[in-house]
Amino acid sequence: MRIAVVDSSSLISLTHLGLSAELSLFFDVVFVPRAVQQEVNKIGRFRYRLKKLYRTRIFARCTAADKTNVSLLSAELDKGEAEALIQAEEKAAMFFIGDEKRAREIGEKKGFKSVGTVRLLARLHLEGRADEPRALVHKLRHDLRFRVSERVVEEAIAMAPEPI
Repeated sequence: MRIAVVDSSSLISLTHLGLSAELSLFFDVVFVPRAVQQEVNKIGRFRYRLKKLYRTRIFARCTAADKTNVSLLSAELDKGEAEALIQAEEKAAMFFIGDEKRAREIGEKKGFKSVGTVRLLARLHLEGRADEPRALVHKLRHDLRFRVSERVVEEAIAMAPEPI
């Protein structure tokens, strides 16, 4: 079973583009940690979008996390990222979906395959499920103030043929 845990930045971006449900191409289940749920619910109307995602049965609430480990990791990361990484361990997830460089590095040290939003967009485009990644990144930059370097965009596009 291909299990992933998602951070708020990727969840917000993919949902904004209407591509969240497309994660079913790569994962059997995507866990959404409690701290991520709380963070995204602060955004207007996102609570309704999140409920819709849960109904797809691809996304699942993830509420258990070792609070001590989350606190320790929160010294380096924000709470959502820390909880996502700890819950990924608890759920035996293979994947961490997130954009923060430090969180991805820590996830990889813990044995997870880290996948960012732009990499997912590039792969979805290759699968014929999304528009051209540069155009989608431009939309995210414009609408959500999404920050990503051109180098990262080019690397993600170059990696698109590699399976997730």
